[in-house]
Amino acid sequence: MMRGQKRSKDGVAVATMYKSEGDDAHAAADKEEEGALASLPFEAINLLNNDVLGGVSSFLECKDMFHLSLTCKQMAAAIEAVALEIIGAAKVRYGGDDTLSALEKVKLLLESPIEFTDLLGNNIGYLRGDKACAYSYNPNSLHTPHYIMFKTMADGDWDGWEGQNCTALCTDYVMTSGRHYAKFTVSSLDDWCEEYWRYFYCRLGIMRPIGVDLRRVPWNSWDPMNDQLLFGLSRDESFADYLKRTGTCAWGEGDIHCCLYYDFDGRCEWSNWNSKLDGITTDLSWDGMLGCTSLHGGTREYGLLLDLDAGTLSMYEGNRYGEDKFLGVMMSGLTGEYCWVASILAQAHGTPHQQNVRIERAPVP
Repeated sequence: MMRGQKRSKDGVAVATMYKSEGDDAHAAADKEEEGALASLPFEAINLLNNDVLGGVSSFLECKDMFHLSLTCKQMAAAIEAVALEIIGAAKVRYGGDDTLSALEKVKLLLESPIEFTDLLGNNIGYLRGDKACAYSYNPNSLHTPHYIMFKTMADGDWDGWEGQNCTALCTDYVMTSGRHYAKFTVSSLDDWCEEYWRYFYCRLGIMRPIGVDLRRVPWNSWDPMNDQLLFGLSRDESFADYLKRTGTCAWGEGDIHCCLYYDFDGRCEWSNWNSKLDGITTDLSWDGMLGCTSLHGGTREYGLLLDLDAGTLSMYEGNRYGEDKFLGVMMSGLTGEYCWVASILAQAHGTPHQQNVRIERAPVP
């Protein structure tokens, strides 16, 4: 039985059910159960305080809590309050549309897959509509890896590059405190010369969430490390000062606003977004550093652990058949809120399934 939902005038969620003839018996049973709950006296419902409902909710999925909220207005209000407590305990906040109910936010933050909700740049898209997987490309079909390799070797100052920096943001999933882990899978052209001549460059990590005013700009390209420099050229304030003034997010006392793992050589890159070159560090080595040339094949898996209690970002080498391997702490001194980000530069022409980055939720190791 497929279920959709809409919101009534008083803000209480109601269900619209689309059923076939074979579902009539189930629908009747659901209606009888909901009617029994709805007939409970107000005093009995009051006994189901937030602590009791919070304990019960640990055994329920969001859809079950939703059905429970349909029984009456009092129950709907109680479920909403419990959902707010669940979000607070999860140490994340929803960075997207504020019109969603707390229960809807619980489903998106804790049960649904993590997604790249915003794509900045022209040459970027979702692989087969999957928002958990972003691809980038060079639209010029002439620019194969072999062609670029030949031109670069034959003419060292060849400037025919047409790739553009693009960025995929997990804007809805904002991490505020605690420990959070995400897996990134990078797929690139599996070519015989790829180990030495790669033209799909990925930077994976965290950055401050930015407001909708910046995310909705039709950027030709956008790089979280370098494009913040351009912001300061036309304004009297830096990119960081602008975001602080507009109240985009809580940053704490730290000045590390973007921290990325460079897939090519394993180095750490970070920026304080002061709109000056001295605010960018691109060659930070760290103990356990691992570049893609140490990994085999055209697919590479990484795990990133953001520990906001300790203020660190750690790297893991992914293992789809077992436990991920801890590589080391890449950055320390982190404070405030962050979201996951993937910055992609595709210099060579390739199909989407050959040049993409996938993100997924994973248990904290």
